Amino acid sequence: MKKALLTILAVLLMLTLIAACSQSPADTQTHSADGIGAASETQITPTPVPASQTVPTTVPPSDDTPAPPPASDFDTDRVIAVFTREDGSGTRDAFVSITGVGNDMYAEAVVISETNEILTKVEENDYAISYVSLGSLSDKVKALNIDGVVPSAATIKNGSYTLQRPFLVCVNAENAENELVQDFIKFMLSAQGQELSASKWFSSNENAPAYSPGGLTGILKVGGSTSVDPLMQSLRQEYIALNSGVEIEISGGGSGTGISEATSGVLNIGMSSRGLRDNEKETLDDIVIALDGVAVIVNPANPIAEMSIEQVKNIFTGEVTRWSGVE
Repeated sequence: MKKALLTILAVLLMLTLIAACSQSPADTQTHSADGIGAASETQITPTPVPASQTVPTTVPPSDDTPAPPPASDFDTDRVIAVFTREDGSGTRDAFVSITGVGNDMYAEAVVISETNEILTKVEENDYAISYVSLGSLSDKVKALNIDGVVPSAATIKNGSYTLQRPFLVCVNAENAENELVQDFIKFMLSAQGQELSASKWFSSNENAPAYSPGGLTGILKVGGSTSVDPLMQSLRQEYIALNSGVEIEISGGGSGTGISEATSGVLNIGMSSRGLRDNEKETLDDIVIALDGVAVIVNPANPIAEMSIEQVKNIFTGEVTRWSGVE
């Protein structure tokens, strides 16, 4: 009897063990730290994608897509900084005469006596305006079209660019007889000299004869207009290359200085970028060696590319004092 009971108990124990082993892990329970049981769930943690493999949410523009134009920071409400040449300057004389400014130059205009300084002032000031010889322009300032015409040698030649004037040299009666003075002026008016004039300015004689050196020696003193100076420096260099026994000293001071010192004989040759007045012609001979334009210049940051003569006049007389007034 005992043996039968033991057999039954062994069978029941075996069945219990088999049932326990066949139970699913999903049916088991875990207990939290506070003793409350909760069903176990499988948590799936996504694998992070490396930054180098991140897919962009927008498509980048192709290399052919043009960049948008930069926004202009030019403030048209700013006061116009006006720079002008001094009284006696040939450039000023031509400018005020052609534009109609005359003797009514803006009282707040800053007077500058050198072309290079004018260029520097405009280069350094976004709101500046001034004027210089066309041949003295640099790529650090911007020349404005005037009445729709581009300032150039071609438009000076055909007369469509109205802001133009002569470059001339002047001598008194004594120097007019000086052989070396005569020879240097002869070179200026020769084919070689006129070719130099046409490089940046406009030749005054397209059918000039060739120059032949005369073997002269001596020293010449030339001075005056700072606008004519760049051309005169080129003429000097070429002339000395052909006449090794000659020295030429060049000074500035403006057209007024060139005219007055040529009259007194301090200079052998005076340089002027304006025509002689009647009283000056009584003591001086004048010779036109080239034609030049007067360029109205602004800073490259200025979006304005063109003005009329009337607009230029209004600025330089002080009638318009802010860039917003230029329409």
